[in-house]
Amino acid sequence: MKKSETEKVEGDSIIEDLESLPGVGETTLEKLRESGFDNFLSISVASPAELAEAAGVTEAAARKIIYAAREKFDVGFQSGDDLLRKRESVIKITTGAKALDVLFGGGVETGGITECYGEYGSGKSSLAHELAVTVQLPKEKGGAEGMAVWIDTEGTLRPERMKQIAIGLGMDVDSVLKNFRGVRAFNSDHQMLLVDKIESLIKKDKLQIKLVIVDSLMGHFRSEFIGRGTLADRQQKI
Repeated sequence: MKKSETEKVEGDSIIEDLESLPGVGETTLEKLRESGFDNFLSISVASPAELAEAAGVTEAAARKIIYAAREKFDVGFQSGDDLLRKRESVIKITTGAKALDVLFGGGVETGGITECYGEYGSGKSSLAHELAVTVQLPKEKGGAEGMAVWIDTEGTLRPERMKQIAIGLGMDVDSVLKNFRGVRAFNSDHQMLLVDKIESLIKKDKLQIKLVIVDSLMGHFRSEFIGRGTLADRQQKI
């Protein structure tokens, strides 16, 4: 593979030289990496406001950094066959119900966002528990051979329910529970922090996370941002 002048080789890995970006010194680089902006792609797709907050710079400076990162990283169009190959790598995780899988187009897709909404008691959390287990199944059985992470904002997570589902599927209960990570979020800021921490589980801890569950996404935001005057701020954070 051809390597650009902004990349360094370390063993079998390619280390992107983020300090080659305008205005990115040692301190700014450390702040960017702590916020998850550790490659040209993540910087290229960030908004100026988002990057400015992470790096502690002005939006004008953040915009320059983003433009430079886009030049170094080939953010361009792709051919149809390349896009098709990407789609072929998408895994569809079974919900455990064939009729529901059909509605989802074969299951819940990796690499995307699936939102389930409905009134209290309609089965949203039950579906989440099912997926937290089925994601661990072999691919030929509708799984993704990976782990699930659950951010619990309303106290809905029940490992005993996961145990029941695992027994019903003939899976090893101890293995299923160990191959899962759950955490309680106590407010919206904590919830956002936990989402950022998932990247560390993947990159630093090398966990094969294939599914992230947030139950519920809106709970804390709905209770903390009250009234029309807070709507814009709430939507921005979401």
